[in-house]
Amino acid sequence: MMSRRRGLIFALALALVVFVADQAIKSSIEGSMRVGESIVLVPGFLSLTYIKNDGGAFGILGGSQILLLIGSAVAVIVVLWMLLSGRPTRFTMLGCGLILGGAAGNLLDRLTAGEVTDYVHFSFWYIFNAADAAIVVGVGLLLLSALRGPEKR
Repeated sequence: MMSRRRGLIFALALALVVFVADQAIKSSIEGSMRVGESIVLVPGFLSLTYIKNDGGAFGILGGSQILLLIGSAVAVIVVLWMLLSGRPTRFTMLGCGLILGGAAGNLLDRLTAGEVTDYVHFSFWYIFNAADAAIVVGVGLLLLSALRGPEKR
């Protein structure tokens, strides 16, 4: 277990790193590819495919910008509450940092462009971005933390 202050600083620093990396990758994709363009990285498995997504994860709620913005704001509030309440565990701080950074990256896209840039395309899955991956891994870590219970000193 880490101190609340140290945990909060760690989570916010991680969120900033995720946010900056996400925005840099999206900017690079937008500057070097056309929407709809795809570059095969591993044939039959992985491509870099540039799309614009006005929906949530996996394109759900497409066109429902108000609902998506409200959902993002609620998620950020819940994660901040988790960071500020109780004794933080390493998994909780890591998960919260990843979720905050990813949510902030996609939220900025929605607020500035009304849609999110996606580009990672596994042949068997939907197209997503680094922010989405950070959110999914962060949620997984929070679930793992909840299942593990309190850390021992």
